[in-house]
Amino acid sequence: MRRGALWLVLLLGLAGCGSPLAAAQGGRSVEQVRASGSLRGSDLDGAWVVAKLQTDPALSRRFDHLLTALGEVEAAEIRRWIGAEVTRQHGAATAAQVLLAWDDHLARLQNKPTPGQEGGNTYPTNPPPKPAPTPPALPRGMLLPEPSASAEQLQALHAQRVERFGAEAAERLRAEDAARWAWQHRLAQARAQWPSLPSAEREAWLQRRFSGSELLRARTLLGLPP
Repeated sequence: MRRGALWLVLLLGLAGCGSPLAAAQGGRSVEQVRASGSLRGSDLDGAWVVAKLQTDPALSRRFDHLLTALGEVEAAEIRRWIGAEVTRQHGAATAAQVLLAWDDHLARLQNKPTPGQEGGNTYPTNPPPKPAPTPPALPRGMLLPEPSASAEQLQALHAQRVERFGAEAAERLRAEDAARWAWQHRLAQARAQWPSLPSAEREAWLQRRFSGSELLRARTLLGLPP
């Protein structure tokens, strides 16, 4: 995944923590997302490289792959899982090094000082990052506008996004807004109609409205067995 796109995923994942969808998924673990979420059926990219954590790209690729699940699982839960998984495979000492690398990786994606910089620890990067001011926090409405926003408000928002992120990223965000609102609407309809459906018709009704990974996701959010 390109680093710019991953930065947007990270912002959307962190900003979406208060949304109804995130609230429904907030208690999920990495194990659950790997079993029935976006990471299902895929091997993690990269590797837990323990010899040269600072420069080896395989560890960064693994971190980036895990970060694509933000929105389904919180960053703190990903960190917990990394610690437990690396401890199981390589021991506690290596896990501590990998978690330090994770914290620095996340900080760099958010343009924040890394833990190594703040604590005086020398955690080298290749090449060393240029000092950059921490960007101001983005308003929630710039990343996750409400579907009730007027056409004028959405047009103004799009202009702000073009200025802040560029035209291509702004178009991507607009498409993601539309997809998110459509999904929320379909899910709300399903949640409202489900109790009134005859038990014998529920499964067929659900499969007519959702398919593939959407069906599994809808089952999870509706509290149904997979």
